[in-house]
Amino acid sequence: MRRRTAAVLLIILLAALPACAAATGYTVMPAGDYVPDGPPQDPIPVEWWQVPPQILICSLLMDTSPELLIIVNVLFLLNVWLFFGYRRIAKRAALEHETRTAIYNHISAHPGIRLGTLAQDLGINRGTLRYHLGKLQEFGMIATAAVEGRTGYFENRQKYSLLEEKVLIHHRNPNTREILVILLESPGASRRGLAERLGITASSVSWHIRRLKGDGIVLQEKAGGDVRYSLSSESAVFVGERVGGRPHRSPRPGS
Repeated sequence: MRRRTAAVLLIILLAALPACAAATGYTVMPAGDYVPDGPPQDPIPVEWWQVPPQILICSLLMDTSPELLIIVNVLFLLNVWLFFGYRRIAKRAALEHETRTAIYNHISAHPGIRLGTLAQDLGINRGTLRYHLGKLQEFGMIATAAVEGRTGYFENRQKYSLLEEKVLIHHRNPNTREILVILLESPGASRRGLAERLGITASSVSWHIRRLKGDGIVLQEKAGGDVRYSLSSESAVFVGERVGGRPHRSPRPGS
């Protein structure tokens, strides 16, 4: 109904523009403080349809009823205030639900958590969980990031960069987390070395490394006939913060 009313008002205003434009006329004049090289030129008249619509509407309102222009501005500001006020009220109402509050708090404490783990930790069936997650997303309280089809949930406060969000999602996997810690402490580890320290097969290590490389978290380089792996600089800093240690700096070439 509101859109229909606005459309009718716009049509009425546009219909009245030709008469107003014909009566007053419009001219285009050069702007600026420069000194022209040649003789001054007469203003070039333009037709009313060549003037931007917003200028025509404002001009019409100012010529016919300046009070109406003030009312329009007040209504616009009121709509903006009501919109943001509604968002604040909606967020408060969202957290009045006990289950929804528990979901939001758990996501805040475990950034990057996946749906299955969230359902298991809170003892909520996935259908109910998806409903409440949808509501929290609707209110702009949580955000998601995906890594190879695996979605992680985050508190929507832009705490993390895209790379950091991917690190957190990978960090949920125990073997991947151990690889990140090993590469933090011992940059330049080989696939065989990682497999021995983790107690898993070399093919499993390759699977984890391939995903980490695809997300820009792990870098590889060849050293002689072997391939060595290390964390990217941003990943090393962030992983160091997550494990409570300092990121290990790779030795300089030749050292």
